[in-house]
Amino acid sequence: MAKRLRRGGTLALAMFAALQAVNAAEPPAAAREPGARPRIGLVLGGGGAKGAAHIGVIKVLEELRVPIDCIAGTSMGAIVGAAYATGLSAHELEKVITAVNWKETLQSAPRQDVPVHRKFQDFIFTLGFEIGYKNGKITLPGGIVPTHQIEALFRRIVAGARQTSDFDQLPIPFRAVATDLESGQMAVFDRGDLTVAMRASMAVPGAFAPVDYNGHLYADGMLVRNLPVDVARQTCADVVIAVPVGNPPLKREDLGGALSVAGQAMNIAIEANEKAQLATLTSKDVTVPVILPGISSGDFAKVPEAIPIGEEAARKVAAALSRYSLPPREYAEWRQDVGKVAGAPKVKIDEVRLSGFKVTNPEVYKTFIATKPGDIYDPAKADADTTRLVARRDFTSVNYQLTEENNRNVLTYNATEKPWGPNYVLFDANLSTDFKGDTAFGLRMDYEKRWLNALGGEWRNSFQIGRPNIFASEFYQPLDYNQRFFIAPSVYANQTLQYLYFGDTTVAQMDVRRYGAKLDGGIAFGSWGEFRLGVVRGGLVATNKVANPAIPEPNYNGVGGVNLRFVYDQLDKRLFPTSGYYAQVNGYSSQTGFGGEQTYKLNVNTSAVYSRGRNVFVVALRGGTDFDTNPPFYDQFQTGGLFSFSGYRNGQLIGREYAFGGVTLRRRVADLSETFGTGIYAGASLETGNVFQRLDGSTARGTLTGGSLYLGIDSKLGPIYVAYGQSQGGHTALYLYIGSSVEAFRF
Repeated sequence: MAKRLRRGGTLALAMFAALQAVNAAEPPAAAREPGARPRIGLVLGGGGAKGAAHIGVIKVLEELRVPIDCIAGTSMGAIVGAAYATGLSAHELEKVITAVNWKETLQSAPRQDVPVHRKFQDFIFTLGFEIGYKNGKITLPGGIVPTHQIEALFRRIVAGARQTSDFDQLPIPFRAVATDLESGQMAVFDRGDLTVAMRASMAVPGAFAPVDYNGHLYADGMLVRNLPVDVARQTCADVVIAVPVGNPPLKREDLGGALSVAGQAMNIAIEANEKAQLATLTSKDVTVPVILPGISSGDFAKVPEAIPIGEEAARKVAAALSRYSLPPREYAEWRQDVGKVAGAPKVKIDEVRLSGFKVTNPEVYKTFIATKPGDIYDPAKADADTTRLVARRDFTSVNYQLTEENNRNVLTYNATEKPWGPNYVLFDANLSTDFKGDTAFGLRMDYEKRWLNALGGEWRNSFQIGRPNIFASEFYQPLDYNQRFFIAPSVYANQTLQYLYFGDTTVAQMDVRRYGAKLDGGIAFGSWGEFRLGVVRGGLVATNKVANPAIPEPNYNGVGGVNLRFVYDQLDKRLFPTSGYYAQVNGYSSQTGFGGEQTYKLNVNTSAVYSRGRNVFVVALRGGTDFDTNPPFYDQFQTGGLFSFSGYRNGQLIGREYAFGGVTLRRRVADLSETFGTGIYAGASLETGNVFQRLDGSTARGTLTGGSLYLGIDSKLGPIYVAYGQSQGGHTALYLYIGSSVEAFRF
């Protein structure tokens, strides 16, 4: 009878506990042995870059020898929490997080891995905001910040935990909180792919695309549970250490703009669910409030500054935290157990599999994967594979997973194609002026259709209204699965006003109109280079807008000949690069048999970019010759302008040969939030060279020297330059460039 009563009592207690769980959504932690120390749950709140302060709190917990038995985190709290749960120490966490180049990580795949024929878009369309055209409708991306490199970073941070899909089997049991976008309910990740859980938890709506996983769409957990105290209790916690991170309250005068009001409204909503969780804390629990003045959620460049603020906040409540300190020997044993991370499995891969390919062809992408069946599994190599795939700009992200199926090790690359593709539209605008009457502007649009066939054929159409007016259409057709060989037929038409100078005087304004068709064939050298050889046939019409009898006025000239182009491009960015090399060689042989005059041209443009801290050095060498074939004025070399004989007007120097060498120094004097761009630069250039056999007949002897002083802004609206140039002989000029004008391409 006594045994039955005990069983009945146990059943009643269980039913009571279940009812409490339903009513309070906060079931008690599982029973622990009498006399055992309380189990401690660490709760890390969301807050973007502010969440780096959690590392400072963990440093103090380690100093005080406070063990952690489970962790629940949201957004950045989930990132730090997952890393600590895999066995990293606070010192290791700080080292990893502060070493991250967040500006690069919040970009898409490194530009060096992008195919050359797509790199050209980078300086023409600098806004970088790509929209889709699908089923007759404009389709916007799910977020403005690329996520692939973020996911790759998360995978590197938690590399030692990849062999488990059960978060209870991590060195410290872990939970990540996200929001189910369809139901609006809280989603708690307790198993699966740890990196996916981290990404889902920090998918800030509008900034990052939501995570599509197991049939659900997930966004940042801050919307429903920014400080998941109840989740920690459900996981293990008898005692909760809760760490909310925030900013000082905004004053009325700070709420004048629409963005600040919207941001404050979001903060109020988040704080409401946070306060509800804080209200459940008892006298046993400890709150470590961290206030970070001057660091917003998007200030990832200030991550190192947030860590000591977290330390300071934790020391203020050190007395309360010390209640849960362990003796040195006992804590050392706990830390040793937590630090035993098995690492990635050393296994041989039996199969490499691709999934998620709907529009794109997996047979093409297999050729870009270096990992092959029979290789030993190498996470770094798999990371490089995913980056190589994303760099081709068909996917928002590619992740990978090693699984065992029927005693075979399968490495699967899971690709997420751009939901707004495969047809894309880009817009851009540009303006340039020398404040002396030479002003040019352009409104651009590019429409591109990709994957028109199994080999990845793409059709690109570009338009610009302004100066110049441009239309160009090219069909780029790879000829094999690895896309090494290609053909590219195209047509073009453009019209521009070309100024001709005699000394410093404008003597003619020519309306030059070109049109024609090309057929190129070539070889793509991976992502670093491309060689093209082709033929062109077309015509040119030039008329004087400002008559001058000294300038010949051709009404029509045939254009025809052979083109060649070689490009080497390993710059990390097309505009405001910080490292890498660039070289371009253009050759043109005009042939009478193709309708042109018998002339030849060769133009070479090279640059090398180096960085040291905030300082960037660019060394440029350029030159060209017509091999003494005396081409007409419109085919001669036209130079002048910022970074190309600064002090002269844009295109003022026209001649049959030129040589140029320059060194540019720029220093980042201010950082911009990732939302607005990269930084503000102050710089100077030193230049030398000359233009020979000039159109105006002026004598070019020795070398011209000069230079410039400038302010440059690398913004999300494109590059902005304000500059003053001076060249030998008293030539001076002021310049303003907004957007990707041709001159800005010179760096």
